[in-house]
Amino acid sequence: MKRILISGSVALFVLVLSFAAFANDIGTARLSLIQGDVLVSNQDTGGEWTAASINLPVLSGDRVWVPAGGRAEIQFLGRTYLRADGNTEVELSKVVWDSGSRIIQATVPEGSVYVNYRTFAGRDSVFQVDTPLVSVMAYEDTRYDLQVRDDGYTEVSVYSGFAYVEAPKGRTRVSRGNMISIGPDDYAEISPLGMRSEWVRWNESRDSRIARYRDSSRYLPPELDVYSSDLDENGSWVYIRDYGYVWRPTVVVSGWAPYRYGRWIWLRGDYVWISYEPWGWAPHHYGRWAFRSGFGWFWVPPAVHSVFWSPGFVAWIYTPTYVSWVPLAPREVYYGYGYYGPYSVNLTNVHIQNVNVTNVYVNSRVTNAVTVVHRDTFLTGRPIKGDGRPGNPFLHAVQVSPGRPDIKPVKATVMPLPDKAIPERSLPPRRTIETAKTKVVEERRIALKQDSSVFREGDRAAPLPIMKSDKPRPVLRGDQQDKRSPSLHRTEIPLQPRFEPKGPEREPAQMPSLKGRSSEQKGVMERPKVNPGEAADSGNMIERERGGKSHGSQPRGKEIPAVTPRDTGGRVPAGEKSPERPWLKSELKAPAPSPIERRVDAGPPGRQHEMRNLKRIPGNSHVGESLARRENSVR
Repeated sequence: MKRILISGSVALFVLVLSFAAFANDIGTARLSLIQGDVLVSNQDTGGEWTAASINLPVLSGDRVWVPAGGRAEIQFLGRTYLRADGNTEVELSKVVWDSGSRIIQATVPEGSVYVNYRTFAGRDSVFQVDTPLVSVMAYEDTRYDLQVRDDGYTEVSVYSGFAYVEAPKGRTRVSRGNMISIGPDDYAEISPLGMRSEWVRWNESRDSRIARYRDSSRYLPPELDVYSSDLDENGSWVYIRDYGYVWRPTVVVSGWAPYRYGRWIWLRGDYVWISYEPWGWAPHHYGRWAFRSGFGWFWVPPAVHSVFWSPGFVAWIYTPTYVSWVPLAPREVYYGYGYYGPYSVNLTNVHIQNVNVTNVYVNSRVTNAVTVVHRDTFLTGRPIKGDGRPGNPFLHAVQVSPGRPDIKPVKATVMPLPDKAIPERSLPPRRTIETAKTKVVEERRIALKQDSSVFREGDRAAPLPIMKSDKPRPVLRGDQQDKRSPSLHRTEIPLQPRFEPKGPEREPAQMPSLKGRSSEQKGVMERPKVNPGEAADSGNMIERERGGKSHGSQPRGKEIPAVTPRDTGGRVPAGEKSPERPWLKSELKAPAPSPIERRVDAGPPGRQHEMRNLKRIPGNSHVGESLARRENSVR
C-alpha cells in the first residue's frame, strides 16, 4: 500500500465520509452529441467562437451555435436533454444544481430546439426556455419542440406532459397534442398538432434509443443511470472479486489507456479532461480505473451515495519541459481544488509545501499507463515531433505535484479542438437585432412556481388571451421561415362558433352520352374542367339532403366530407330555425354559381344564352332532367 507524508502549515487528512451525490457546476451538463461544425463561446474564450467537441462541459453563460446542416445535444443530470437543430443558438443562462433545487434556464434567440425534461420529485425544479417574445416552463416530465423565427415569432409543440407559455400579456398551459403560436403582435393561437416533422421524428427516435439501454443501470448508482446507454453501447460488465461488477470498454485500440485520447483544457480556473471518446464522460469524471493482466483496463464506478464529479481522477508530475499523469486506482487519494468525495483532499484553503511519495501509484507500473507530453503540447494541443520524451517519471522518485500543474494557460488551452479550422459558413450570422434580443431575455426571471411571472417580479401571471383553431398548422421550420402570422381562420376560446348557414349546392346534371354525336355537339356536351373537390362536394351535399345517391355522373377524386356550421350531430339546435328556409331566400336573392352553370357558360355563345334562361328559374331542383329535355329538343 502506498504511504504519503504531507508536511506544511496545516496537517491534512483524507475525508472518507459518505455524502449525498454531488456535482459542481462543471459536471451538470455536457455536449453528448455533435453533428457538423458546432461552435461554443464562453467566458474562458473571451466570447470568441471556437470548435466544440464531444464531452465538453456546458456551464452557465456558455453559448452553443449549431450551423446549417448540424445538430447538437446537451445532456443534463437526471436524464434531461436539450437538442438543437441547424441555424440555432442556445445559451445556458443559469444552471442551479444543489440539494434543494434543480433549475435550468436556457435562451434561444433563434432556431429550433427539442426538450426532453425529467422532473425531480421532492425538489423545486423547472426547465425554462426564453425566446425574444415568450418563456416556456416545464415543471413535470414534458417533451416539447420550440421553433423561433428571426423576428421572434415562436411556436411551441407539446408531445407529452404540459408546457406553460408566458408572454407579456399573460400565461397559459399547453397540453399534450397541441401547439401554441405567438407572434410579434402578442397574438396567441392554439391549434392541434399536425404531422411530425423529420426533426421531431429524429428526436423521438433518439429518445427511444437512449431509453432502451438499461443493462448498465443494474450496476451503476442511480445518480449515473443517465449514462447507461453510453456504457451499454461501448463495453460490457464483468465481475472482479476485489471490486464487484466493473465495466470494460470494448471499442478501444491496442495500447489504449485511460486519459489518453483527448486533452486537458483550462475551464473556470481548473484543468478539465475532455475525452474524445463518445462514452468517455462518466468513466473519466467518476470512479477509478484498474488493470489486470490478461483482462486489461476496467472502470470501477463509485459506490452509492459517493458519486462525485471531478475534473479527472489522476496524479500529476510536471517539470519545466514535460507534463505527466497517471489514472488513479480505487482508494488512491486525489488532490484537487474542491471536495470530490471520499479519498480526496481539498486544496482550496490549504497550502501544501511538499508531497513525498514513498511508494509509486499502482497503475504507474502498468505498461503504457503513464502519459507524458511536451509542455507546449499540453498547452496548445499540437504534438511536438522529436521531443525526446523521458521514461515513466513515476518510477524514478520524481516529486509528485499536489494537484493540477501550476502552468499558466494560453489562448489555445481553452479550446477543445485547437487544430480544427472553422469554415466561414459555419459562423453565426451577425445581426443587429441580436444585442436587443439578448438584453430583453436577460431581464427574464426564473418562474420557480407555476403561477409566478417571468416578466413582473413578485406578481402572479395573468391568463393569456388566446384564440383557438380546430385545424393543425404546418410547423415552422428553419429553412421555411415564411414570415407567416397566426391563422386568419380562428375562433376565440370563450365564444361559441357563429352559426352562418350557407346556400345549398345544386345537383350536377346527368350528361347524355356523346356516342354518335357530331363534333360540334361533342364540343357542347363535353364535361368541362372543374375543380374535382368542388364537384365532389356538391354531389355529396345533394346526396345527404336527399338521403340517397346523387344522380348523374360525378367527377373522380377524393370526396370531401361534409362541413356543418356547428357540430350538432345532425340536429337543429333548440331555439334555432331550420337552415333550409334562410338558404332558400338567400338563393332567390343572389344565386351562387354552381358547377353546372360553369359547364353551360363554357359552351358556344348561342347555347350560353339559352342555358342562362334555364338557370334563372327559381326553385328548379331538377336541373339535370330539364337540361336533358332541352338537349333532346336541339337534336
